[in-house]
Amino acid sequence: MSVLNIKTKETNPFKVQKKTKLVQELADLDNEILEKLVALKKSQKALQMVTNAESWQTIKEFIM
Repeated sequence: MSVLNIKTKETNPFKVQKKTKLVQELADLDNEILEKLVALKKSQKALQMVTNAESWQTIKEFIM
């Protein structure tokens, strides 16, 4: 297993701990999937959809 250091702008230790757990959940994904997630992260429209409660619920119902 490799160790990876990631810089974050977060300073709140509780938020850093939560972010660490979330990134660890993503760590076993294939690079192809991670690249697609990064593409979504760069899309203002995608970010708006996942931060809007109704849109997020629709996305989850469609995907899951």
